[in-house]
Amino acid sequence: MVTADLDVAVVGGGPGGLFAALALLQSGKVGNIKVFERSKAYRACGAGITVDVNGMKAVKAVDSGLCGRLEAVGVDFDSFEEFDQFGQKHADRASVPIAQLDSARQLKKYGVKPGMIGWSDIQQNIYESLPDGTVEFGQALSGFSQDESGVQLSFEGQPDVRANYLVAADGYLSPTRETLLNDGPPPFAEVMLWRARFLWKDGLGLPQGPEWAQAYIGGSRTAVVYGLPGNVVCWACTVPLSICEERGVHYDAEQYATSKTRRQVSSFQNMQSEGSSSFHERCIKAVEDFAPQFLECVKNTDPSTIVEHGLFARTPEQHTSYADVGWGVGRVTLIGDAAHAMRPTGQGLNTALEDGAVLGWHVQEHGLNPEALRSFEKERIPRVSLIAEQEQARGRMAYQKDAKAASSRITRLPMSPEAFEDFKNGWQPRPLARRASPARAYAHRASNCSPSPRRSLPPLSNPVTATSPILRI
Repeated sequence: MVTADLDVAVVGGGPGGLFAALALLQSGKVGNIKVFERSKAYRACGAGITVDVNGMKAVKAVDSGLCGRLEAVGVDFDSFEEFDQFGQKHADRASVPIAQLDSARQLKKYGVKPGMIGWSDIQQNIYESLPDGTVEFGQALSGFSQDESGVQLSFEGQPDVRANYLVAADGYLSPTRETLLNDGPPPFAEVMLWRARFLWKDGLGLPQGPEWAQAYIGGSRTAVVYGLPGNVVCWACTVPLSICEERGVHYDAEQYATSKTRRQVSSFQNMQSEGSSSFHERCIKAVEDFAPQFLECVKNTDPSTIVEHGLFARTPEQHTSYADVGWGVGRVTLIGDAAHAMRPTGQGLNTALEDGAVLGWHVQEHGLNPEALRSFEKERIPRVSLIAEQEQARGRMAYQKDAKAASSRITRLPMSPEAFEDFKNGWQPRPLARRASPARAYAHRASNCSPSPRRSLPPLSNPVTATSPILRI
């Protein structure tokens, strides 16, 4: 029998993979764990994501100190405005009732409060909660195999590693899932998505500072613009492929999902900036007849900060097809987008945090073994299937020509907004035994993100992504 180097190897150093590693350490049943991250260093990337009530509950169940730090940096929205495709304001409409953005109300009802947090800030906070040396950078997985005693992992240009178990958190185009299940990439939703982030500038008519948001709906397109701390402005827009093609913006989804690109871009938050200038030009073409104030925002964005990709999401039926057996095999399991890629509504991150908390609990209760992995998966599948169904319906109904019809889509979902909020936020994770691990000294803020040894990174110098808590795309 070959001796394993590690108890657990986690592939993918985004927030989901980092949090799973933290939860497994907190379980008390895992002592030797490494997170293998493709990028050579964490960069100032990612725009903003709402760590929702369910995500905060998951964090609190694993590490109450980390939960407090995230709550402290989270942003609530004081103002929200909605516009149609012509840039005209809807005085009486909002795609999410403003009460749902009231963190004080949710704190009172659910015991934790949500907050919009910079993607890099989330990642760095979790990273700082792990022991030094947990994350190995510059490790691109090229393949793996498993037998009855462990998992052999191969990395590009690096020595092989052997682990007793493998947790794959390598994104919505997960190479690990491709090898493990061979069930193909998530279906393409026939929608293109652009995201970006820039420093606030005068002359665009945007509020200065955080805690505001604007949504643009209609003309079969959607967009959102919002502020984060540090004078940062984020935007995201989605455009059906049919409109893109009419404007000369072509996209080969099959080539993207099956070529080497699939391996290179398992997590678009860490993708490189090649082609970013053309992303800028393509986005301008796709929204050139859209709300003029949003178009002006796009035109004034640094091209190097723009990310473009197709929208891929697994259907609820694809999730439930694994209900009886789990989505893992043997000593390997999947979490986050690798397991249940869904529309970019923010629930991808939040359900990944849920995954980590539930995985840690099953290992704590049952030990580190294949049975614990399968019981984790079978618990998660019904819940993520329902969340995916709600968010898929919300996203599909957004692309209407009439702004009023698109805005009122919340009345035609599988669950009412109130029922879905209670289902999503009423979830109660089981706490792990070790709930307040000491974090390393935390000196990071939203515009500065780097691994140890620390080095300052220029803010907004890399492609970034955004997920709106308001406009479900």
